[in-house]
Amino acid sequence: MKPLYVVGTQRDVGKTTFCIGLIRAFQKRGLSVGYTKPLGQRVSSVAGQPVHDDALVVSQAMGTDADHPSSMVVPLTQGRVEKEIYDLHVPELTEKVTSVCRRLRDEYDAVVVEGMGHVAMGSCLKLSSAEVARSMGARALLISGGGIGRAIDDISLCATFLTARGADLMGAVVNKVWPEKFNRVKDATTKGLDNLGIRSYGTVPYEDMLVSPTIRQVVAQLDCAMLCGDNALDNRVGAFIVAAMEPDHMVSYLKDRVLVITPGDRSDNILAVLSTHVLEAEKNPVAGIVLTGGFRPPSKVINLLAGSGLPAILCREHTYTLATKLKNMTFKITPQDTERIDTAICLVEEYADVDGILAGMKE
Repeated sequence: MKPLYVVGTQRDVGKTTFCIGLIRAFQKRGLSVGYTKPLGQRVSSVAGQPVHDDALVVSQAMGTDADHPSSMVVPLTQGRVEKEIYDLHVPELTEKVTSVCRRLRDEYDAVVVEGMGHVAMGSCLKLSSAEVARSMGARALLISGGGIGRAIDDISLCATFLTARGADLMGAVVNKVWPEKFNRVKDATTKGLDNLGIRSYGTVPYEDMLVSPTIRQVVAQLDCAMLCGDNALDNRVGAFIVAAMEPDHMVSYLKDRVLVITPGDRSDNILAVLSTHVLEAEKNPVAGIVLTGGFRPPSKVINLLAGSGLPAILCREHTYTLATKLKNMTFKITPQDTERIDTAICLVEEYADVDGILAGMKE
């Protein structure tokens, strides 16, 4: 069975979550599955070995040790790319990458390889997804974001890049499709890809859970301090709101696990959030509160916050600076985020053509 090389048309189209779901679907069919993400930039150290952060998440979902062959063999840490450009070691780096795949193929029934952000990443070292997939003898599966025209165009462009450089393209999956447009997008993209001679292996709907961080993840990304509520760090955030309006107007926005961003000296807004949190607790209106400007509320307000159990985060940045930063952040799944991992597994099993992908790996 040939390895499967999963690559995105762009960054953040859901490659890792798709890999998680696909691997578990393979395992449910009685197959042992190996996984690797051999190149990348976000690097952690496990047992003294470099491992991509996404590989840690996938290993957790698979129930395997993260320091297995999923170790990153070409960590592209800061400064390395520039150095390699002036002194290319293409055969050596390619051998490192392909040797990992060979070991996995010897040990497992199926092998899933996750590429970097998009198909062309790594081209500066002659290690784009096309070169890597070709050297591994893998079949490439493109993952695209949702939409109709843009999804088809992106897949067409990336498919041309892959095949022009000798990669074996299996087909594509359209991911993160808005539920209210799902049937239209599924029918149109399947037909549009067929017009291009590209097989569709599924259309997967957008799921809020997969982009909803926990308070713990927000704190880690913002590098802020917890004022209180450490026991509620796993609260799931449904949305962000900036509480710049008067309290009586703000309360209408407190629903569906919002994270409220307000200056720390706006005691009126803080107390309105607390009241809603207590009075409508069964509806989970508020996930937490971010106090901006470095302002600490009065001690009486802090005591009320602490007594409520609501997590409160203290940040030095101004309200709109912080709100803009949050809006532009991507909250990746973490190894501990079992809720999102389980959601990814269910989505792929239900909406992707898992058996068709397996059959394609045998061609």
